[in-house]
Amino acid sequence: TGGSNFFTDAAMVGMGRFRGGSMKIAVPASGLFGSISGSAVANVAGTGVVTIPMIKRDGYPAHKAGAIEAVASTGGQLMPPMMGAAAFLMAEFLEIAYKDVVLAALIPAILYYISVGLIVYLRAVRNGLHGVPVEELPPWSNILPRLHLLMPIPVMVYYLVIGDSAFLAAAKTIVLIVMLRAADLLTSVRTPYSSYIGKQLVGISLLVGVFVYFLGETVGGPFI
Repeated sequence: TGGSNFFTDAAMVGMGRFRGGSMKIAVPASGLFGSISGSAVANVAGTGVVTIPMIKRDGYPAHKAGAIEAVASTGGQLMPPMMGAAAFLMAEFLEIAYKDVVLAALIPAILYYISVGLIVYLRAVRNGLHGVPVEELPPWSNILPRLHLLMPIPVMVYYLVIGDSAFLAAAKTIVLIVMLRAADLLTSVRTPYSSYIGKQLVGISLLVGVFVYFLGETVGGPFI
């Protein structure tokens, strides 16, 4: 739905102008993408296709560019709210709420990315690297209209905190993601039927959301 591209573009705008910008882009981009994927492999595949070529263009050899992206992406398994599959197993075996696992992982994940960012900065200083040219960075006008793509993350966290299972929280969040993507398409690709389709889509999405919620209440695990 464009979430991974938004995270990469936001990281480029936020960090690209600073010393060693290409490497610094990899750090927050991987952290943001990891918060929704919980997978180091998916993280590299999602953000590495952009960051690795940029790091190589700054003069770093290919194996070091890949290593920087791999290290930054590995922390994605620690970054709440999704994290890796082990987090759900911990909550299950320890018989604690998933939100407690999320809160316990939050500070270590932040410290991890601060340390990676510091190492990246020191390497950039030692090698005399500069920021990414401004003309290669996306403008803010491309970032601000897509801020709504961040909504699924706090929504997912909210459902997990109030006691929903990961399965039910994910199902509810998927409904929101579909609605957001459909709204994007209806506003960007206007047709004579856009208004009619939009009204029908909102109704269908609400019905699906209600169905998923009450199905979880009545069926039980793995929904609740």
